[in-house]
Amino acid sequence: MTRINQGPSAPAIHPSPATPPAEAAALDEIGPLRKAAILVVSLEQPLASQLLAQLDRSAVEAVTLEIARLERISPDEQRSVLEEFYGLGLRRLRFVFEDLVKMDDREIREAYHAEDAPTWALALVGAARPVRDKVLGALSPPSADDLRRRLSLIGPFRLDEAESAQADLADRLRRLHDHGQLTLPDPNGQEAILV
Repeated sequence: MTRINQGPSAPAIHPSPATPPAEAAALDEIGPLRKAAILVVSLEQPLASQLLAQLDRSAVEAVTLEIARLERISPDEQRSVLEEFYGLGLRRLRFVFEDLVKMDDREIREAYHAEDAPTWALALVGAARPVRDKVLGALSPPSADDLRRRLSLIGPFRLDEAESAQADLADRLRRLHDHGQLTLPDPNGQEAILV
């Protein structure tokens, strides 16, 4: 059996040599707390510590308790969790403003707030036509009309200001993704990973 790298204080967890068919079918149904525990014990100690430092105290306690409950994990279960984590991280890291064209209209509507209209207008004035069309097509008619009006009022602009507005909005969308309020598009164009 292969021992999973867990650091000095983690409990001993050994993957089983073969995944039974029933367990393989259950890989799609791994609960979020078990996923978090498997992820933490699978990462190198410094990275696991950094990950836990991002959680609040109650979440750290819940994950730690789940780690203590882990007995055995199969290589398939561990691989599934690590692939999902990698996919979600890659999705976040590679998301840029132009990826709005790949997003669901409903999520664009939820990410758009009227008080941010000046930032959206500046970002869109420097964006490619498909991005502008996607955002305006996704918004409710009143919001789209307001944004079109704002776009028409923008005169000469500096490209670096438009790019800064795009970066700001992309960062806001990444934070919404981090809080589970929207799903960023897969950078590889594959189907969304559901957590």
